[in-house]
Amino acid sequence: MKKFVLILCAVLSFFVISSANAATSYVGVWGERFDLNVINNFYNTLPDVSSSTLGGTLDTVDLTGISLLWAVQPADSYTAAEISTMQSFLAGGGRIAFMGEHGNYAPAENARITAAIAALGGHISINTDYPDAGYRDATRANGQILDHPLTAGVNTYNYACFASLNLSGPAQKLMLGSNLSDVMMAYENIGDGSIFVITDQNVWDNVYATNNDNKVMFENLLLAQTHPIPIPAAAWLLGSGLVGILGLRRKLVK
Repeated sequence: MKKFVLILCAVLSFFVISSANAATSYVGVWGERFDLNVINNFYNTLPDVSSSTLGGTLDTVDLTGISLLWAVQPADSYTAAEISTMQSFLAGGGRIAFMGEHGNYAPAENARITAAIAALGGHISINTDYPDAGYRDATRANGQILDHPLTAGVNTYNYACFASLNLSGPAQKLMLGSNLSDVMMAYENIGDGSIFVITDQNVWDNVYATNNDNKVMFENLLLAQTHPIPIPAAAWLLGSGLVGILGLRRKLVK
């Protein structure tokens, strides 16, 4: 019996690990006023990741299989149909990364992102300010990088001027400006999905540099879990069988 239990435990572990690592992850990059290929090309350098740029209105795009959707600097307000598409995407467990820019460069784009987040039930809004002009590094040591699954392994993050964020409710701070009262990056779970917000496109300029962890940050954004991971059905059945066998053994022993 002991040997059989050990075998079942090993098989259970195999299913859990395999389900977490087997599948290719898909990214969609959609938006205006920024070269979408910068983000798209980055994700296509990662193993087991496939990324593509998306054209047209979001409600006409097939998001099937996509885990991470980048929604970048919208030139126009999101339509009701696009918001509905985002709502469905979040309900299916998708993650939307909104990217704006600092308040002196893209205030209209930021306002459209704020309106979309509110319509989705989120609690993050963008100010019209522009702190921290010029390239600089946020570090974990100086208190700018906060502990979170999305910032795991990110000890130095290169950025430039951004627009600060307002948070309420369940929204979470991820990074702060040099003035620690300025929120530079935020995240929120919405239902089965989640949203992520940054307001600085310059974070992509040095993403391949070896003296920062921007690459790790954006890889985490695709792969890090922020919801409880459900046990796969096969693993659950094995676990249930194991419990049943142990229960039967106890009855036989009595």
